[in-house]
Amino acid sequence: MWKTRERLVQTLALALIAPLAAIPLIAFPSASAIGETSQGPRVIAADDTVQTIDATNPSSRTTGLFALYTPSFGPSTKTNQYGGEAVLRKATAAGAYEVVSVCTALTVCTNPGDNEIPASGAVLSASPGGTPDVRAFLRDHLKAGDVIELAGLSTRTVTSTVDAVDPTASTNAAGVDPVNGQCYPGCRGAEQLIVYTSTSARPTTGTNDFGFEVTVVGGRVTARGGNNRAIPADGMVVSGHAGRGAWLSSNAVLGAKVELAGSVLTITIDETTYFYGVEQALAKADESIASAEQSCLDAPLAQARAARFESANLLEQARVASAANNVDYAVELAEQARGRAEVAWYRTAESRPVEGRGVWVRPTETTSAKIEATLDKIDAAGFNIVFLETVFQGYTIYPSTVAATNGIPAQRPNMVGFDPLQVWVDGAHRRGMELHPWVESFFVGSQSESGGPGPVLTAHPDWAAVEREDVGKTGPQPSSQEIGYYFLDPAMPEPRAFAKAIYQEILTKYQVDGLHLDYIRYPVSEPWETAGFSYSDFARAAFEAENGVDPYTLTPKDPMWLTWNAWRERQVTSFVAEVREMQQQAAPNAQISAAVFADPRDALVKKFQNWSDWVAKGYVDVLAGMSFGTSAEPVARDTALMRTAVGDRNLLYTATYGPFHGSTPDVIVDQVRAVRGAGSDGAALFAYNQMSGAQALALAEGPFRTKATTPHSDLSAAARTSGRWTAGLVTSATGKCIPAGIAKDVRKDLSAAESWLRMGQPDRAAEAYAAGAKRVSKKAEVIQPDFAKRLLRDLDMYRRWSTRLAALG
Repeated sequence: MWKTRERLVQTLALALIAPLAAIPLIAFPSASAIGETSQGPRVIAADDTVQTIDATNPSSRTTGLFALYTPSFGPSTKTNQYGGEAVLRKATAAGAYEVVSVCTALTVCTNPGDNEIPASGAVLSASPGGTPDVRAFLRDHLKAGDVIELAGLSTRTVTSTVDAVDPTASTNAAGVDPVNGQCYPGCRGAEQLIVYTSTSARPTTGTNDFGFEVTVVGGRVTARGGNNRAIPADGMVVSGHAGRGAWLSSNAVLGAKVELAGSVLTITIDETTYFYGVEQALAKADESIASAEQSCLDAPLAQARAARFESANLLEQARVASAANNVDYAVELAEQARGRAEVAWYRTAESRPVEGRGVWVRPTETTSAKIEATLDKIDAAGFNIVFLETVFQGYTIYPSTVAATNGIPAQRPNMVGFDPLQVWVDGAHRRGMELHPWVESFFVGSQSESGGPGPVLTAHPDWAAVEREDVGKTGPQPSSQEIGYYFLDPAMPEPRAFAKAIYQEILTKYQVDGLHLDYIRYPVSEPWETAGFSYSDFARAAFEAENGVDPYTLTPKDPMWLTWNAWRERQVTSFVAEVREMQQQAAPNAQISAAVFADPRDALVKKFQNWSDWVAKGYVDVLAGMSFGTSAEPVARDTALMRTAVGDRNLLYTATYGPFHGSTPDVIVDQVRAVRGAGSDGAALFAYNQMSGAQALALAEGPFRTKATTPHSDLSAAARTSGRWTAGLVTSATGKCIPAGIAKDVRKDLSAAESWLRMGQPDRAAEAYAAGAKRVSKKAEVIQPDFAKRLLRDLDMYRRWSTRLAALG
């Protein structure tokens, strides 16, 4: 199976970086010859109708977006069924493509979304909601067999109007929250393009995670991705929200020329842009290779240098092509050069033998063959845990007797006819991966996907959680804060019993490795006056029976308000306890994990999710703390916060959202490194369905390069395997990063810990790891700083695993 993974990684790399033999030197005319420098990316239909391309390979389609998906994005567009797509295949003429198929939600057809991207082609994709409706362009102007042109993709100049420069509440009304009169983060409003300069005296843009930003210095883009970026003294930050962020991400590539004249932002991309990008990528690779060597990092530096050499060679060829006025060919070579430089950098990442590497997956596959193909890709990226969405929108993906008995459809309609869960379980296990069904505990439907409350509340409307503002209304109502989402009442016995019966069915019918609880909370309950949950007749009566007061009459000023909050918190915690008790009887070897909000106070105050209490009481084995940051720093802060709350009592796999945010591959790698450094036992990424081919390649060549086992599956084996790995690092670093005498003593401590673990005394092993950490800390001044930091991090992790093992008995 490992050789299969190697082949898949190689295939992925080849899909992202076309072989030189496939690019004839004379096949591409110069940009000036076809007049592309004055216009942006666009489609020219066979009837000469022109449609602007808003974004290339966006992580998700915003309202009214017209996007182009290329093979570098991944195997398919991963879009929903509400838009429209045209599948294209390259024709012989430069820039020409043949339309293979067209399908939109405006017509009756089978594939308006999630089309496969041809290796020698692309997919045009339109999302609903725009004015005019861009889906109509596909429907009315493209048909199978047409030959169309894609222009302005390599070299181009595009412009857009900036909504505000250095915005304030008084200068940017759209950036102000009308409820409180205060600026949204960064005073950046919905669908706005904003410029921040040092004149504003802001140290950073102050924006939230729902956009995209680039740093511009010397008139060129010098850094991309993330939000709340530092504002350079000699430049600016351009920031886009939602669709404007997608436009910015597609056009403001590294090295692009950026000019602001009044409110007009002009971005120019020519061959020098691509050369600049390669130069920056090479400089980053060189710095990282040198740093890895200096700090005795366990990384294949010879392979990194080989990729770096390939990059430099390709860049030189690109310059020759540019001098010969073969601009498109020069760009093609430069893109390959950048790809190899990025691989060189990925290969400087440490790849550990034991850590959790989870990925959330919403199954869309409706055949066994498609499931197997998806599992191959997940395995190739280096994951070892699949959190498979098994209960969502009120449906199970498998045929459920429990659902049918409760008057609910037994299975998701598009999966009837076979048991996909069994295929996923068997396929994951054959590849050495764990399969944890992901269940949405109290969330059961949404207006956007279910068209209403979903099958559970359709069958049992009296099970609905009731928002304060909806008291007295008939039928289930969606949340006002989690717009369009419907929830069960966590206090009500019937939905609790139903959910537990579903979980028991999964744990007893399938050989799964665990159960992953999501939405294990109340809906967001602030502001309390309107959004507070749950004021169902049952919950109000139950609370009043216990406390003598109807909670609907309470306000935060009342002494009983805290009692009402604590009561709601207990409904969630007691359910988790009941699930734990059921799991220990039904499948004692399965692990219980939970997706929780990183800040324990925020989770408790807004959603009555007291996960710290669950940890203290042993109700869960693994926390997947959700960190929504768009760079390394915030996910590291969230990880440190959670580690403090968890202590030695639980494993923590920080959930990062790089694929969902459409983060650049280097950000994905940086975030994995960051959560490791901050004390997490692994990383889980949300989600496979948004993961691009470039992001998967970064993981496969970088931090997930080597196979890894999960710590939770066998804590003793995890500590012993990792300890031997660390001992090997210490040996190879002796005399360079650590003095021989200290190295010898640390290896003794690691050997002693392994012996204690083999003898079944994890408490003594924990003491040995602690002794090693104390020794390193005491002599840190004579150890290479980065090496010492990694040693301390790892020894403490092995101590935590041993301490937890001792506590489990």
